[in-house]
Amino acid sequence: MPVTATARLGPWAGLAGAATAVVLAILLGAGWGAPAQLLPGPTETGGGADVGEQALTYWVWEATQVWEIPATVPPALSTVAGTPTRLPAAGASFSIGAATGGATSVRWEFREAPAAPLSTELELRFVEGLSGPAAKGTVYLETQATPRGAALVFYLFWDAGTAAPSAITVATMQVDVLTCAAVGNCP
Repeated sequence: MPVTATARLGPWAGLAGAATAVVLAILLGAGWGAPAQLLPGPTETGGGADVGEQALTYWVWEATQVWEIPATVPPALSTVAGTPTRLPAAGASFSIGAATGGATSVRWEFREAPAAPLSTELELRFVEGLSGPAAKGTVYLETQATPRGAALVFYLFWDAGTAAPSAITVATMQVDVLTCAAVGNCP
């Protein structure tokens, strides 16, 4: 009967396996026994946020960013209760007060869900604490009169004037979105 290579190397394979196991145990043991060394890293700066939200489920605040007003300035939202700006049947951009194309701004992003009640006036109160000028204002908008099949995104821009984007830091923000009892009957 011929002898196979496996049968001839059997004892050597066992010895090689045992030697490998001993070497691994020594290396791993040395690693586990080595002391950890912690070194200081670069200085970090940052801030925290404590955000409490009880939002309307159909009008959701998605983001707030330092942005640039589009070259074609979006129309201004109404600042008068009872004469709200009717939202279009597609997502759109609006300005809060006067705006200049290309100017630095604070941009709020809102998502309106398909389940939003029809022809409902919303009062939006903005307070933005900035390192430069502060944003504060109230605008009124009205949801669509006909049902829509998908969520819509709306961008609201507030013109920060001549401040460079790198010169503005958003420190605090508050947006209150209130549902009016009827068009013109707002809190």
